[in-house]
Amino acid sequence: MKQTRRVWMMNVVTGLGAFALTPLRSFAAYEKLTESDAYGKTMGFRLNTEDVDKVKWKRWTAEQHCSNCQLWTANNAEKTYGDCSFFERSTPQSGWCKNYKAKKAAA
Repeated sequence: MKQTRRVWMMNVVTGLGAFALTPLRSFAAYEKLTESDAYGKTMGFRLNTEDVDKVKWKRWTAEQHCSNCQLWTANNAEKTYGDCSFFERSTPQSGWCKNYKAKKAAA
């Protein structure tokens, strides 16, 4: 089938439109979340779960850390850091925040 100029132009415009609508965040690696981040502070984020203020965050337990949270996905081979869908930032496997949600057991 011979491609006409009109069909070619429609394909180019459609492709450019799809590219323009794709969030740029999906092309870039997440930035690392820090304890000094303002939103991270309100959520009680800590780089190490052992450093959590146990008086302030009564729901915390030692088993809670980013690597076993539903919202966390490892992003490197060593699994030391991962992408947190809640913060849309990269967090360490040993981190914690008050939005921790335990991973459900595989069915």
